[in-house]
Amino acid sequence: LGDDDESDAPDVVHGADPSDDDGDESAAARTKRRLLAFAKEADALAGNADEKLVRATKLIQGLLDDGFNPIVFCRFIPTAEYLAEHLRTRLKRGVEVVAVTGTITAPEREARIAALAEHPKRVLVATDCLSEGINLQHAFDAVLHYDLPWNPTRLEQREGRVDRFGQEAPEVRVVTYHGDDNQIDEIVLDVLLRKHRIIRNTLGVSIPVPGSASTVIEALTEGVLLAEGTGGIADRLPGMEDFFKPSAEQLAIEWDAAADKEKASRSLFAQAGIQVAEVAREVAEVQAAVGAGAEVEDFVRTTVAAHGGRASVGTPTEIDLAETPLGLKEAVGPPEQFRASFDAGAEGERYLARTDPFVAGLASFVLDRALDGASDAVARRCGLVRTAAVSTRTTLVLVRYRFHLVTTKGGVETPLLAEDSGLIAWTGPPEQPAWLSHDDVLALLAAEPAANPGGAIDFLTEAVAALDQIAPHLEDEARRRAERLHDAHTRVREAARQKGVQVRVEPQLPVDVLGVYVYLPAPAGATR
Repeated sequence: LGDDDESDAPDVVHGADPSDDDGDESAAARTKRRLLAFAKEADALAGNADEKLVRATKLIQGLLDDGFNPIVFCRFIPTAEYLAEHLRTRLKRGVEVVAVTGTITAPEREARIAALAEHPKRVLVATDCLSEGINLQHAFDAVLHYDLPWNPTRLEQREGRVDRFGQEAPEVRVVTYHGDDNQIDEIVLDVLLRKHRIIRNTLGVSIPVPGSASTVIEALTEGVLLAEGTGGIADRLPGMEDFFKPSAEQLAIEWDAAADKEKASRSLFAQAGIQVAEVAREVAEVQAAVGAGAEVEDFVRTTVAAHGGRASVGTPTEIDLAETPLGLKEAVGPPEQFRASFDAGAEGERYLARTDPFVAGLASFVLDRALDGASDAVARRCGLVRTAAVSTRTTLVLVRYRFHLVTTKGGVETPLLAEDSGLIAWTGPPEQPAWLSHDDVLALLAAEPAANPGGAIDFLTEAVAALDQIAPHLEDEARRRAERLHDAHTRVREAARQKGVQVRVEPQLPVDVLGVYVYLPAPAGATR
C-alpha cells in the first residue's frame, strides 16, 4: 500500500469519541448510545461465547501438541491482550503465553521474547509491531494469523520472521485463520489475499497493492455492501451495484496493470530466463577460488595466532587482537574483540566468510608484508620444507595472472582488469618437468614439516633460477585461464539472454611469480 499503509500504526485501534462541536447534541447522544450498545454486545461475546477464540485455542493447542512453538499475530492491541489472557487459562498446563504489542518499547519486546524462549512450550501473541525488525526464527517455528491484514505483503512479513535463514526446524507451519461466515474475512481473502497469491505464483514475486489504504478500504466496503444474501445493498436496493462497483473494479485494473508491468520488466531483464544449473557452475568455481569455510577458518586462526592475537578453538570463536601489531589492527578495522563463526552463525556472532572485511584485511596485511620483504613478516615469498608428504624434490610456485577483459556493445569498448592466482608444481629437473595435478598441488598445502630443512639458500637459488625455463608453461597456463574466463562470461551472458555484447579476454604477459617453495623428502626417522 502507499504512504498511508496500515503499517504506519500497526496495532492502534481506529475510532474516535464523538463530540458535540457541531451543536447537534441529540445526534451525538444517539451515536454514543449506539457505540455503547455495540461495546456491550462485544463484551457479552467474551470467553466461551467467542467462537473464534474457542476454535483458535484448539488450533494453537494442536500446533503445540505437534511440537511447534507458534506466534499468533493479531491486528489490534486489545485483541492481542484479550487473546493472550484467555489462552493462559485454556491451553494445557506448562505452556507459557506472552503478549507483545506496540505499547512496550523495542528493548522490552526483545527482553520478553528472550525470556519466553527459555520455556520449552511457548506461545507468543503479537501485533504487527513484530512483523519486522526482530529475529524470531530461533525460538518459534509456526505462525497463526488470527486477524487477516488488509495488506497482503503483511502476511509475508509475518511469516518471514519465522521462515527465514537460521530456522533449524525441518518444517514451518502457517495457519491462515478466517471465518466462513465473516464477510470481511471472505472479502479480504477474495479481493486481496487470493489475488495476491495468484500474481505471486504466476510471476514468482509479490506485487504490492496499488493505491492507498483508503482505496483498499473502499473496495472491501463495497464487497460487503454488494454481497448477495447478506442483507447488503445488493439485496435491499437492486440496481445500486453500478454506483458502488467502480472503486473495486479500478483497484483490480490497477493491480493487473502493475503485474503486467512487472512481467514485461522480467522479460526485458530476463531474470526468470536464467538457467540456474548453468549459473550454479560459475558460482561453484567462484567459491572454489575464494576458499571454503574450513580454509578461511584455518587461515584466520593461524594468522591471528602468528601475530600475537588469540582465536579460541570451537564455535563460536573468540577473536582478540589486543596484542597484535598496530598495522594489522588498522588493516582489519574495529573491533579488537568479537565472537565469530565460520559458517552461518547465531545472533551476536560475526560470520567470517572469505569476503568479510576482516578476512580481506587480514589477507591484504599478510600479502603486503610478504611482498615488502619485512623481516618480521609471517609469510615468505620463498621457503624450503622437508616433509614426508613428498618422495622426491618438488617445487611449488604461487602465480598471479592478470587479464584485460574487454566488452564491446554498440561499437563501444569497455575494458576491465581481472586478476586471478594459482598454484603450479612440478618434480624433476626444470628442463623436463613432471607437472602435478590440481589435487596433488592442493595436497602440498597441507604438508607438515618433519625435519630442519638445512641448505635452504642453495635449493631456493636453484628454484628461482628455474623460473626462466618454466616461463613458457606459465604463459600457456595464463592463456588457458583466459579462455576459461572468456567461456564463463559467455555462458553466463547466454544464460541471462544478453544479446549484442561481445567479450574478449587478453592475458597480460609475463605472469607474476609471487612465491617459490621447495619440498624435499624427510630423512628416514626424522621427526618434526
